[in-house]
Amino acid sequence: MGGPKIKKNVQVDASLDKPIDKDAPPTIFTTALTPEYATAALNLSVDFLKQQQGECNKYLISHPVVLSSIVLILTIYMTPKFTYPSNEDISSVSSFLYHLFLLNKRNVFSALIITLICTSFLFTGLSRISDSFFKSKIDRILQSNGELVFNTDLKALQSDTQEKNRKKKNTSEKDTLENTHIVVYRNTPISLISISKNLSLDNVININSIGARKVYLKSGILEDLLDWSMIRSRTLCSASKKKSDTPLKVIVEVYSFDDKLKKTLKKRGFSFISSTKIVENRLLGGLFGVKKELWGVQFHFASKDKN
Repeated sequence: MGGPKIKKNVQVDASLDKPIDKDAPPTIFTTALTPEYATAALNLSVDFLKQQQGECNKYLISHPVVLSSIVLILTIYMTPKFTYPSNEDISSVSSFLYHLFLLNKRNVFSALIITLICTSFLFTGLSRISDSFFKSKIDRILQSNGELVFNTDLKALQSDTQEKNRKKKNTSEKDTLENTHIVVYRNTPISLISISKNLSLDNVININSIGARKVYLKSGILEDLLDWSMIRSRTLCSASKKKSDTPLKVIVEVYSFDDKLKKTLKKRGFSFISSTKIVENRLLGGLFGVKKELWGVQFHFASKDKN
């Protein structure tokens, strides 16, 4: 779909902390990666990682290790302070708990306060663990000017020199830009997906980044992006001059705690392939068992050179 024309080298508003302009025309269109959307694409890819960090924090705070720690602290703190009902007052388990509560109302209140304090301290500590992990990933993307995700230097893409020479780009460079699919609503980029050919394996396409603004995640937009990735993958591999009977595979790396994305992948025929523990952070990969999971879907396609 085509969208409104944008002045050359004028960057589309890439601020993710602003609400979408309600006064803008309610149009939705898609575009490949162009100089005008370079900053927006970079911001969206970073925002997707921040969303994953939020999911990671939820996973960590509800992890059995954390819950067990809170219970242990409460037990150590409260056991000496509790007054227990006599055997004469106990006729059942519910009766025991009722009398225990009556005799320890103040202690129960203290236990709630201790639970909140422990949870707050643990959440702060766990957030720092996940923050250090995801911050390093974000820093690498920003330092590469997005090249790690989009296979092109976004800073160079939006420069005047790059803009003047855009028509002179070879087929490979144009393909690289067209391997990113951006969805724009009310003149605001709201989601994207970026893919690339696997350099080690034939007929394997990597999904480097996929996501949407949080408010649109339940709209089904991720499913549409995955559909596009499979169509685009067929185009890339069918244009190849190499003859191969190997099925086409589209793969994506997912963190083990990202149940929402895995559910979406299943809807589009993706399945679990393998997993490895995170080695970049020993606490996440060791103590909390966070893994990188490889998911993929495969299908046959016809190369252009086949009869």
